[in-house]
Amino acid sequence: MIELRQIELNFQKPILKCLNLIVKRGEILGLVGKSGAGKSSLLKICAGLLDPDNGQVLIDGIIQPRVRNKLVPGFDGIAIVNQDFKLDPFHSVEENIREAILHWPYEKRDKRVQKLLRLFGLREISSTKAHLISGGEQQRVAIARAIADQPAYLLLDEPFGHLDAHLRQKLSAHLIDLRDEEQTGIILVSHEGQDVLGLCDHISILQNGKLSKKQHPEAIYYHYKAPERARLFGPLNTIKIEDNIFHFRPDEYRLSVNGIPVRFEKAMFVGGLYHNYVRSNNNERILLYAFEKLTFITALEIQKK
Repeated sequence: MIELRQIELNFQKPILKCLNLIVKRGEILGLVGKSGAGKSSLLKICAGLLDPDNGQVLIDGIIQPRVRNKLVPGFDGIAIVNQDFKLDPFHSVEENIREAILHWPYEKRDKRVQKLLRLFGLREISSTKAHLISGGEQQRVAIARAIADQPAYLLLDEPFGHLDAHLRQKLSAHLIDLRDEEQTGIILVSHEGQDVLGLCDHISILQNGKLSKKQHPEAIYYHYKAPERARLFGPLNTIKIEDNIFHFRPDEYRLSVNGIPVRFEKAMFVGGLYHNYVRSNNNERILLYAFEKLTFITALEIQKK
């Protein structure tokens, strides 16, 4: 278990303020926040690469030493993959992974490398030099290399930043397989909340130096307190009725005859469903998810989940 207690960090101004966090083995935690919120710094503190100004880092109940007091930075059992993958460009995919565990016995090492090639879908490019593979493939190699020595925890800094939607889905599946097969605890940071919704067991938001309580993805998506935070995880409609402001997700509605009057504007097919755009009498633009074009819509009711 990784535990952060009362972590504080200042770079001319406060970055992290009395922050507490617990992450268990086999848990996938998403840390979401805008650029500059301090997510990468928090990840480095967890990994033992950066000293906080105040507070403690504990692993399995043991207080970890300060980074400045260690000959080699980093905590045992924790691997981190930054946006710079740090691969050997002129070694093959398989060699890059094998180099991380050269101290293992040969047979055990070979089995481990083959397992990771399978787990991350890298068998077909195992003999290809690292500089000749795509960015998404390099990222998978970097993760496979990082967890080759079987760390208890894997920390990922913006793992979806350079991937298209298809590759994001593939990487998410690989990370879930890793968690299921090896009980690896995973912490990933992202400025795009939608990237972590389907992947994480819990999500926390880092904002103004403070970390929100961990919540399940469904709870953080539907049961929000601040619209600004809610928009980190996807579209949010806002509508004024008399003197009251209402917020709702694009699927939190039902068609009605006597509800809020709206008029159809356009529909976009996005694969499997339509994004329907309608206008209220106050000219507020509203996005509605549906399996069909809502050209016939005249009114709706907000139906919170």
